[in-house]
Amino acid sequence: MSFKKAVSLILVLTMIFTFVPSAFAIDTGTEYSTSSPDGSLTATMYLEGGGLYYTITKNGATIVEKSRLGLKTSDTDFYSGMSFVSTSTTSWNNTYSIPGGKKSENQDNAVQREYAVSKGSAQLIIYMRVYDDGFGFRYAIPGMGEAFIEKEYTEYNFPNGTGGWGHPPVNTYEGTWQYYSPTALNTSTISMPFLASINNNSYWALFTEANVFNADGTYCPSILTGSAGQNMRFSCGADQALYGTQIQVALPFQSPYRAVIVTDNLNDLVNSTLVQNLNPESKIDDTSWIKPGISAWSWWSEDYYGDPNVPEGYREVPYSYERQKDYVDFAASMGWDYVSVDAGWVKWTDGTIEDLVQYAATKDVGIFIWASPYVHTPYGASRMNLRKWASWGIKGVKVDMTANESQVGMSFLETVADYAAELKLMVYFHNSTKPGGEERTWPNVISSEGVLGSERYKLYWPPAPTAAHNTTLPFTRNVLGSMDYTPVALSNTNKNTTQGHQLAMSVVYESKIQNYADSIDIYANWKGTELLRVVPASWDETKLLDGFPGTHAVMARRSGSDWYIGAMTVGARTITIPLSSLNLDPGDYTAYVYKDGATGESITKEISTVTASSTLTIPLLATGGAAVLISKTTVPSMPDDPYTYYEAESATLTGSANVVSCVNCSNGYKVGNMGSNAGAVEFNVTVPTAGTYKVKINYLAVGERWPNYSLNGGPNTLLKIRLDSGSWNVVRSHVTTMNLNAGSNTIKLSYPNWGAEIDNIGVLIP
Repeated sequence: MSFKKAVSLILVLTMIFTFVPSAFAIDTGTEYSTSSPDGSLTATMYLEGGGLYYTITKNGATIVEKSRLGLKTSDTDFYSGMSFVSTSTTSWNNTYSIPGGKKSENQDNAVQREYAVSKGSAQLIIYMRVYDDGFGFRYAIPGMGEAFIEKEYTEYNFPNGTGGWGHPPVNTYEGTWQYYSPTALNTSTISMPFLASINNNSYWALFTEANVFNADGTYCPSILTGSAGQNMRFSCGADQALYGTQIQVALPFQSPYRAVIVTDNLNDLVNSTLVQNLNPESKIDDTSWIKPGISAWSWWSEDYYGDPNVPEGYREVPYSYERQKDYVDFAASMGWDYVSVDAGWVKWTDGTIEDLVQYAATKDVGIFIWASPYVHTPYGASRMNLRKWASWGIKGVKVDMTANESQVGMSFLETVADYAAELKLMVYFHNSTKPGGEERTWPNVISSEGVLGSERYKLYWPPAPTAAHNTTLPFTRNVLGSMDYTPVALSNTNKNTTQGHQLAMSVVYESKIQNYADSIDIYANWKGTELLRVVPASWDETKLLDGFPGTHAVMARRSGSDWYIGAMTVGARTITIPLSSLNLDPGDYTAYVYKDGATGESITKEISTVTASSTLTIPLLATGGAAVLISKTTVPSMPDDPYTYYEAESATLTGSANVVSCVNCSNGYKVGNMGSNAGAVEFNVTVPTAGTYKVKINYLAVGERWPNYSLNGGPNTLLKIRLDSGSWNVVRSHVTTMNLNAGSNTIKLSYPNWGAEIDNIGVLIP
């Protein structure tokens, strides 16, 4: 072919391709952009070749690239061949409050576009809401009758090179948070929320969904599956397949919101209430009975299942009405609001939940009880049982084992929330789906688990939460709503974070019911309990002072005029906190700083006078942490203890028994080296009259260590102390009864086998 002929052919081909309409051109008259109230975030929707798409920008930067929208029903496939029908916008700006949470007032300021398309006689409507800190959209199908949803085409198409934090799908959301590289995302299936770092941390986008389990049981929770270019596609969680390949819905139909929080800094991300804003207003007019609070809880530390397959000696701590009264008494002494009574309460033979409720009422403590979705059992959260339990006077229910990522599972959760509200019962869910802001509609839903938390330390259920996991949660799962991690675990032997790290969780993690994991017999002997006595469960203001997902988090939360600060880290670091960031009032404050001690198994306390111009500098160990109270009036302290104590290091030691330094013991010492009857410690105690007295033994042990005690030189009595303290640096209490003479008595402790170490003993004199 000659040069001229070749040039001519190229020109002809160019003209042909120039004038033939492109298959990828935006359909004329279908492109509409919607900007947030401050103009920083823009959502654009359009049809292209009959397919429906959207893009999102923030300050001109791309957050979501061209991504498909659409549904397939048994009647109509809204994938292609669609025509534009109409569009309109509305806007609003209002505020609302939810009892508890990370702030006292939420702002709902949005612009919403209604965008309708059709295919044949069928119509699909997309409601796109745009906020300054993100966006959300949902599908609606008008009409009457029923429909079957066969597929959702929604995509979150991340900008190329986007990575972020998430975990593989699991219907309890108890996954370990990890970083996914862009390459890994291309071939991964992940749960939501997923936190994306966009343009090298210039923007943060938390991809999730909202209004899921309070959408009248219309839909399933969703997961994301990646493809090339980090294009993430929606599908139902695996549990939905248990009920068939379609979702049956009534018309008119509305899906949950596909929600994305978008910010240019992590403080705004942490403070976002976008998922709550995307939910309907409260269905409860009078919320005065909904009271967030702190709860004592025995399951994690004392384990009452009574499983016959567990070896002799384990899980044999009596689970009884009387033991739960001890928890009520401790909660009352701490000023805590509740006791959560876990599985096994039906088996009590020494009292009932109704008895416990009445006893707790005299101490101004409320009772939550464990329930399950198995409505045919005595624990089942059926209408019949909920009504009966409410008549006993309980304050709420912990509904466990609700793992069911399906339309059926969501319907059950809403049914419980709805009827519980009618009965004025609070609810929190365990083994549950993630929250999607449903607390706005049902503020009686005060928390949910949906996280790999302290439970995973128990019985060594792998994997245990790591410091990297823990420091990712403030930027991911906890952003969505209250998170019942059950923090502050001290007595497990599989520790992988410091005591300071655990104490910091009481501030860093927000939950409207904060169930502290460990035993009252551990907390009664721990310095950090001073702070647990005053930390509230609801907040007026929250500020992220410093942090990055998977490395560290420094969170400040205000209650009234008091500020609490929690700091958690993976690697050793020194944090600097300018108090000017807290907008303190003029005048002197007192700072109470609880931080890592010399090792991870102790904390130290420092008290100083500070002002708004002061700066706190706090060193943290690797996997460490700290917690701080800054106040003009609140003084953390231990609760009153009615026992009279006798220190082991001041007692009479025999044989190999010797005094050892102990950073967490009452006077800095303990007595050990008493195994195999090689040594003993003998106390001389005094009581006013003869009788039966409660005697408390404060000990340290790893594994079960059963002591003998001898009264006044008499025969030995074996004490089967089933629970250890988890460490030779953690003190635990065991209470027994002894018959003492009036005046002076000797109590001798020895160990026929492996020995524990003794801090002191106490005698309760009425």
